[in-house]
Amino acid sequence: MERDILRLNELLLSGRCCAQALTALGLELRGEENEQLLTAAAALCQGIRSGMTCGALTGAAMMMNLFAPEDAMRELIPELTQWFKETYGEAYGSADCDAILEGNPANRARCPGIVENTYRRARELLEDAGVDFDALLDRLEEA
Repeated sequence: MERDILRLNELLLSGRCCAQALTALGLELRGEENEQLLTAAAALCQGIRSGMTCGALTGAAMMMNLFAPEDAMRELIPELTQWFKETYGEAYGSADCDAILEGNPANRARCPGIVENTYRRARELLEDAGVDFDALLDRLEEA
């Protein structure tokens, strides 16, 4: 398993929610810590704590913005959002957490795969924009 995916899963297993885990991974890849930001990211979990937009999408958007703020705002995040809608919105009828879980808390078993796939797509977009993930992953490994 790729180092960043392994770390993402470790963060999820440690109790971080989807948005927090993605934000935490982004911070770690940058060699930074920011508990205040991670506390704020928790508000995005479980669909903004209300079953709305999936935290995997909002967390990935936060993570992307750590690497390419201007590009992310203009191009990358809308591309990620479109991919998410096409991938999960079409599969579940909406990109909302409630729709993805189909009203059944047992369906949270879907979440780690969705978080992982959303991270992979965000990473692809960032790499296409020139972010050197090999160098970032080396930093992650050194930590």
